[in-house]
Amino acid sequence: MKIAKIIIIGFGNVGRAFARTIALKKKFVESRYGVSLSVVGVADSKGMALKSDGFSEYELLKLCEVPRSGVNLFSPYAYNYVDLKYMYDMVQPDIHVELTPANYVTGEPGLTNIMFALTRGAHVVTANKAPIVLKYKELLEIAKKRSLQLRFRSTVMGGTPLIDTIMSLRSEEIEKIEGILNATTNFILTEMHDKLIDFEEALKKAQIMGLAEADPSLDIDGIDAAAKLVILSHVIGCSISLDEVKRESLSKIKLRDVVEAIKEGFVIKYLAYFDVRRRETYVRIVKIPKTDVFAQVNGSLNAVRIKTDVGEILFVGKGGGGLETAHSVLDDVIAIAIGSEGGMR
Repeated sequence: MKIAKIIIIGFGNVGRAFARTIALKKKFVESRYGVSLSVVGVADSKGMALKSDGFSEYELLKLCEVPRSGVNLFSPYAYNYVDLKYMYDMVQPDIHVELTPANYVTGEPGLTNIMFALTRGAHVVTANKAPIVLKYKELLEIAKKRSLQLRFRSTVMGGTPLIDTIMSLRSEEIEKIEGILNATTNFILTEMHDKLIDFEEALKKAQIMGLAEADPSLDIDGIDAAAKLVILSHVIGCSISLDEVKRESLSKIKLRDVVEAIKEGFVIKYLAYFDVRRRETYVRIVKIPKTDVFAQVNGSLNAVRIKTDVGEILFVGKGGGGLETAHSVLDDVIAIAIGSEGGMR
């Protein structure tokens, strides 16, 4: 049986969900695809754990129980530092899974980690949007030169096969992309409409539920949704930059705006939009009719409408979440493991 050796860089919610999913799905993947997924290294911000012959399912589940930033406590496999070169020298991974947080200013640490992985001959799967947003062409060029795969299905609507489907539209010309691309802001607006509460109260509820970060600016200022538009623009071959996406902050929305919209028969949504031909793109607050399909997409759901020269395609589903994103990452890992002989052991 082919063995695919995997390292996980970044061990927060998604990293732990991914490790847990591999542990629970390992036998299923082996029986269905004839490949053994072997996690040989895990790293967080404080340390790393390495096992050259791979962690067992039980060990992976126990690893998920260590405290945050506590991989260095996972004795006897732990190190009190992170050294990517040493990790590669010791375990020689086939697939590098990058799950570090996104930094849209520098792209770090994900950008350097991905470049290092590609130069060392490892395929890359990432849920970190920033490197794809900032340096997609450069990363893809390195990967192609080395006959490696760079996969990032989980970066946009992680719970829905959006990117895979768009990539399969080889004969259709995509003219417009629009949608609800951020779960946090959609939840906030849903709460404001359903409960008639103000923005601050809805945001606080999202934070209590774990949908919003303590610093929610990436979501409410439209950066996350804009980043997803940029990634989709790369996928369709009409790249835009993050700076090109005009953004309006959701924080300006008031309860009176919601009430007024309801009285007029409208719903307020936070929409991302990209007109490919005009290169017009934005993330902004939009008042839409109740009959519009986006008006029915509530809570933490996402939706994307793709307009092509043939017709329209609609996707509705979970935008992310630890479990959904983990499965999307795993799908990319499996695709690499069963489709590429180069470098597999």
